[in-house]
Amino acid sequence: MKVMIACGGTGGHLIPGLAVAETLLLRGHPVRLLVSEKAIDQTVLTGFRSSLESSRLSVRGISAVGCGTSRQLITFCGRLMRATKDSYEECGEFEPDAVLGMGGFISAPVILAARWRRIPAVIHESNAIPGRANRWTGKLANHVAVGWADCARYFGRTPVTVTGTPLRSALCRGKVTDAHDRLGLERGRLTVAVMGGSQGAHAINEVVTATLTRLKDWFRHRALGVQFVHLTGVQDEEVVRAAYEADGFKANVMGFCNEMELVYSVADVVVARAGAATLTEIAAFGLPAVLVPYPHAANNHQLCNALAFERAGAARIVEQGDATDRASFCERMAEALTTLLGDDVARARMSATAKSLAIPDAAERIAAILERYERGHIPNGVNQC
Repeated sequence: MKVMIACGGTGGHLIPGLAVAETLLLRGHPVRLLVSEKAIDQTVLTGFRSSLESSRLSVRGISAVGCGTSRQLITFCGRLMRATKDSYEECGEFEPDAVLGMGGFISAPVILAARWRRIPAVIHESNAIPGRANRWTGKLANHVAVGWADCARYFGRTPVTVTGTPLRSALCRGKVTDAHDRLGLERGRLTVAVMGGSQGAHAINEVVTATLTRLKDWFRHRALGVQFVHLTGVQDEEVVRAAYEADGFKANVMGFCNEMELVYSVADVVVARAGAATLTEIAAFGLPAVLVPYPHAANNHQLCNALAFERAGAARIVEQGDATDRASFCERMAEALTTLLGDDVARARMSATAKSLAIPDAAERIAAILERYERGHIPNGVNQC
């Protein structure tokens, strides 16, 4: 069967979509990816194509659409119409048996075009609370796959299957034995991985570097010492690298990393946003986490995601707060890091709990839903896996 996958705009939509594409390609199904024209999409796709060359894979760019304010409604409608027309033409050329939308406004026009052409459509929602695009397209889709069981209630009568959020195969193979060497880090040191999603997070970069001076004395008295691997986003890379050097910490600072399996393999503690894709990866590697939910996420869904991990005992939440809360933000981050790094038992307990939250075969579950359309069967019912 041929499958068209609409994903992109952010790593949280693109990377799970690539995981499903990878699984479908390995099962022998031709795939066409529809992605945005953002730089992050092109960066991630470069690594994907180099790791999995296939004549059955094609990639096309379409315009992402979004509506930030009511004043932008006319512009939004115009862009939606153009993107839907482009998607309709792509469906006519590729003739997919099914379309998969991974959420975000890159997928909305593709699902609309599939509905227009009477092509079966499936959407995937990674977060605990669905975004606006999936709330809308969920009414048009034949089936919804969700990362969290609680999310099923948002989709009314549309059939829902709990699949988890897909992981690339490289992240499903476990820890990389030579990861320390490849990242230029020392074995035996406690390692903190800091990241803010596919494009970095300026607030996390600021709070961690501001916390370094406060932590310096505590770290110095640790027998084995502490080191960092920090993914900053391109804009903050040089500033963050200079901060580690000024405070004398060993650190590998990168704007972006296409081999996240290396980062997770060396980490003892992760400081991260609480996007669904990030949490899925943290769970797969069984890592204790300090989560800083993005405060402006739609419906505050990152806080809801983080709370699920905190309630389970797999993470601690340090909320970002506003600009006036910076000193308190630093104090809370310093306390969370020193507590976790200083308590081997707590880290081991959180690690086991995080691992228990993982669904490693999510991509296979979504592929299986899509394959049922090839046999002419429309999946029904809610399956709370």
